[in-house]
Amino acid sequence: MYYNFFHIGNIVYYVCLAISVVLLLTKIIDHIVGLFPSKKFPDAKKDHKFLILIPARNESKVIEGLLKSIENQTYNTDLLETYVIVESTDDPTCEIVKKYKNTNIFVRQHLELKGKGYALDEAIQEVFASKKDYDAMFIFDADNILAPNFIEEMNKSYDAGYKIALGYRNSKNWNDGWVASCSALTFSMINTFHNKCRAKFNRNVILSGTGFYIDFEEIKKIGGWKFYTLTEDYELTLFSALNSIKSTYNEYAEFYDEQPTSLKTSWNQRLRWVKGHSQSDKKYAKELLKSAIIEKGNRFNKTEFAISLLPIASMLITIISYTIYTLVLSIVGFILHEPLAIRVLMACGISAMAIYLFLILYTLLMILAEKKRINLTAKNAFICCLTNPFFMFLYIPIFFRSISKKQVEWKPIVHSVTVIDK
Repeated sequence: MYYNFFHIGNIVYYVCLAISVVLLLTKIIDHIVGLFPSKKFPDAKKDHKFLILIPARNESKVIEGLLKSIENQTYNTDLLETYVIVESTDDPTCEIVKKYKNTNIFVRQHLELKGKGYALDEAIQEVFASKKDYDAMFIFDADNILAPNFIEEMNKSYDAGYKIALGYRNSKNWNDGWVASCSALTFSMINTFHNKCRAKFNRNVILSGTGFYIDFEEIKKIGGWKFYTLTEDYELTLFSALNSIKSTYNEYAEFYDEQPTSLKTSWNQRLRWVKGHSQSDKKYAKELLKSAIIEKGNRFNKTEFAISLLPIASMLITIISYTIYTLVLSIVGFILHEPLAIRVLMACGISAMAIYLFLILYTLLMILAEKKRINLTAKNAFICCLTNPFFMFLYIPIFFRSISKKQVEWKPIVHSVTVIDK
């Protein structure tokens, strides 16, 4: 009887594993394509006019790095106009902004509406009222620093007809501890192992954080910035897929940001991400699936985003369930003095170790794929390989915490890194 339980468990496990691999096929292809060079955009025929929005509450320590990088663009800066969003005229950021041309301070009035989405919408409504017009609108965080050719490269994407484009997100502080390294690799994974393939085959890309533009006419159609979930970037991703708004990824438009260095800060940040993804999926998943069935255009993209977590979730549930099942079965076996109990316990250990080793190799692959772009020392790369499986595993308790916590607040992250780690 005991052997039958173990045998049936193995059969169920391998069947579920095979189904999970099939569901993950598109993501496996994304990863393979991500190892090859990105598509390049042709030189732009026209220099377009861009609006830049920067939410910057209490960001006086880092805002100047971003403003200097905008000022030092290879692009014609007369075609750039910047609005820095603050909550009070007493914010030291206001004095810093005055030193830069074509740069304005926007002081929020509706502070009862908390969140980045509301701040962006309030500033956009002010721009609408001014009757000023632009071709597209960039969104940056105050801690970002742009490579000198960032806007020149993004102008190529816009000139090629893409209504939304995302640049390459690099890190200022790769070597500020294992949390900073692992956190930065998250964005390397999204861009290199997902967005690179998406862009190559004209699929909607996954927007992550900042460093992207959206066509100004599209913003007018929407009526402003109407994305208020905790992850307004992902909400815009789903909105663009649902409405077949062309988006792309430009690897050659590079910008930098600061990653958290403490596990607590990273936990809070990722809790917000997970809760925000859940909010966005709840809002758009049914519409995406319905649209994929009824409408002809963009069906694959819509279906993929509608079931976005299913492939990964199925794999995780399969492996974790098998590990728990064999662990419980081995304990029962030892209680019953079953000779097979040792073999069952070994199966449990092998399963757990296989997950860990796979994630180490996956991390190593990411680092090797990005070695020309990321600035990890050999020592920190080794530490990152060993710790990233734990960093990724933490998404499981974070997910359950997000379910049990009805209200997740947007907790500010203190930024202090003003230079890029070379």
